[in-house]
Amino acid sequence: MIRPRITIARLWTSTPAVREYSQPRQSGDQASTSRNDNKGVVKHIGQNKATIQLPKTALDQSDDRNLDVHYIQLRDACQCPRCVDPQTKQRSFRTGDIPRDIAPREIRWVKKSEVLEISWNKDIAGYDDKTHVTRLTADEIKYPSAYFHHKSVGTGKGQIFWDRKEMERDQPWVDYNDWMTNDDLFRDALNKLSLYGLLFVNDIPDSREMVAKIATRMGPLRNTFYGSTWDVRNDPKAKNVAYTNLNLGFHMDLLYVHNPPGFQLLHCLKNSCKGGESLFVDAFGAARNLDRKSWDTLASHKVPYHYDHKENYYRTTRPVLELPEDSTCRDDRTLSHINYSPPFQGPYHISPTESPEWPRKMKEYLSAIQEFEKRIEDPARIFELKLEPGQCVIFENRRVLHARRAFDTTTGERWLAGAYVDEDAVHSKMFTLRRNSGEFSTSV
Repeated sequence: MIRPRITIARLWTSTPAVREYSQPRQSGDQASTSRNDNKGVVKHIGQNKATIQLPKTALDQSDDRNLDVHYIQLRDACQCPRCVDPQTKQRSFRTGDIPRDIAPREIRWVKKSEVLEISWNKDIAGYDDKTHVTRLTADEIKYPSAYFHHKSVGTGKGQIFWDRKEMERDQPWVDYNDWMTNDDLFRDALNKLSLYGLLFVNDIPDSREMVAKIATRMGPLRNTFYGSTWDVRNDPKAKNVAYTNLNLGFHMDLLYVHNPPGFQLLHCLKNSCKGGESLFVDAFGAARNLDRKSWDTLASHKVPYHYDHKENYYRTTRPVLELPEDSTCRDDRTLSHINYSPPFQGPYHISPTESPEWPRKMKEYLSAIQEFEKRIEDPARIFELKLEPGQCVIFENRRVLHARRAFDTTTGERWLAGAYVDEDAVHSKMFTLRRNSGEFSTSV
């Protein structure tokens, strides 16, 4: 299976030392380099930042532990009870309150070189007495919560890009009772959902209420104009092709709203019809080997989506390939989301300033989207499964494309109950389960 290169954003930079200025006091044992190989050392103090050597910790046993730490960032990271309320975890100061020329009066490693302690020569108003001290452990400096969030649920997380054969071999399944009652197996299932973007639950009790119970284990239900949960079954008066018995091509849901749901659940209650198989494609994997021009075009050209009915009108535009905000390398194929939903595309609105270049750009888009569609429609990439009663599929709405084959309602009945959960809610659950299990205290 293909695994991506994982890039972890460095939150504290390592750069050469800068010119010295009038030095604050350094305390602690700074005597011998050989004696201090495993200890914390303040190696250089500059005007805006200091160079420190971090002590060896359970998380960091590397030989090169030199970091530049910026004074504004150190002050902003202070977690003392005066700066962050211990109960509410909310800050009592604003970043804008920090003096631009803040610098340490004293900076040293204490508690056997485990904690960096800084007192400030010019602190935030109201903190500028000599009793306020910032204390940060080596791991808090190098591996704050943001580091593990990026690595575990952000764009730095591990992912497994799969095709049909791999998904047929490695389908991630979890038993309903394990999902609902066993925190360790639930955490393991969510980890698989994060890796594959796709997960299946089986042995679910025969009840329409089960989809909400499965979903709320991950986070609050996402309410839309379809309701907090909804039914996918043939409806002669349907306002959505999903609620017919027709073939439904690959798509993602609700791309016409500004914050589409991150995860979708479909619980099978009945599926006795001929047809009605569910199809899935890993769109992230399909996009990774696009040629450079197609990649750049799909990452920049915005496609309009809308939902246009008498009672509701939603519209937005978004590129097919959505890159991380901090993406800087042209060769990095990391994606934050994919946006693809032909059934819900709306008409283009072309402004006079766009008109001269629009035909050329549209031809480039047509060429690029055709390359993408060749990949997602490749039978070798498509995983097909006919859900049975008592089974539920959970998938990442903006990574995994889903489709459905037409079905014959004269030969039986097909009924799925659906729900959405927002991406932030699921990521919060994934992160806190892993942190509370102690995972982040033993490995990076």
